[in-house]
Amino acid sequence: MKAIVIEQNPSGSVLAMRDLPSPEPSPRQVKIRVRAASVNRADLAQRAGTHQPVSSGSAPVIVGLDAAGDVVSVGREVTGVRVGDRVMAIVSGGLSEEVVVDAALVVPIPHAWSYEEGAAAILGLMTEHNALRTAGGLKPGETVLIHAAASSVGLQCVQLAKYLGAGAVIATVRTDRATDLLRSQGADHVVEVGEAGFADRVLELTDGRGVDVIVDHVGGPYLADNIRCAALLGRLVGVGRLGGAHGVLDLETLAFKRLSIIGVTFRTRDAAEKAAIVGALLSEVDPSFEALRPSIDRILPWTEVQQAQDLMAANSHLGKIVLSIEER
Repeated sequence: MKAIVIEQNPSGSVLAMRDLPSPEPSPRQVKIRVRAASVNRADLAQRAGTHQPVSSGSAPVIVGLDAAGDVVSVGREVTGVRVGDRVMAIVSGGLSEEVVVDAALVVPIPHAWSYEEGAAAILGLMTEHNALRTAGGLKPGETVLIHAAASSVGLQCVQLAKYLGAGAVIATVRTDRATDLLRSQGADHVVEVGEAGFADRVLELTDGRGVDVIVDHVGGPYLADNIRCAALLGRLVGVGRLGGAHGVLDLETLAFKRLSIIGVTFRTRDAAEKAAIVGALLSEVDPSFEALRPSIDRILPWTEVQQAQDLMAANSHLGKIVLSIEER
């Protein structure tokens, strides 16, 4: 099969298409003929060597964290998934013609969705549902603050927060170019972050009370303001570190407000933990996923993966960049 892998040369890491052995499913896995995969910020970190798989061994590192396609074979212990099913899944090495994944991790692609929409949605849906509900303990009516809301996962977080019954959804952005899109996805307020930060504006919008759940995709630089604008018993969920991993923590305010700070990642979760995230998502979301349809910026052929990653690095997109995989 063909796959896009990361290779090293004298000038640094490069992306290359290579022939690799076709994977075979274990008794509890399924094999997927991949039709589409999305580009994620972690793909750039993986090329830079700062986001390596927990255990990659000596095998080539295949690019991609998700995949959507057709099930072409199933392990002998698999139930509930059949050959021919259209599915989407988080999976290491999704940018290949075939992948294998635990059957418990596949999610049916909604009937009205394309493969590209499935690839665009699955990682964000799992990440943000876990952040909002499981880690953040979001309850109906609570206020949510979402940082880097114009990113593809940020947009899905806005959708999910509103879908799950959040009260006011406050989205932070660096520029106003995504304001209309964010409002269409469910944001009640869009705050442009400037040199003064965002805490004062968030406190103003919440009449001084602060926010109950903060989903932070930026990290260290926002930590101090997050603590300032959190409500009593608020929960800060650290999903990403786009701005860096280190920040200033006011322990006095942390204690006074009795705040919780929770970090989330998929890299240290085993298959059973990931399956629990899938189960939690499916238990609360209508199978049509209609209210959670992803925003796609553009679809490119997978042979243009370098261009796609360059677009991601340039932050010139709104919504997901998706790669369509055709048989060669």
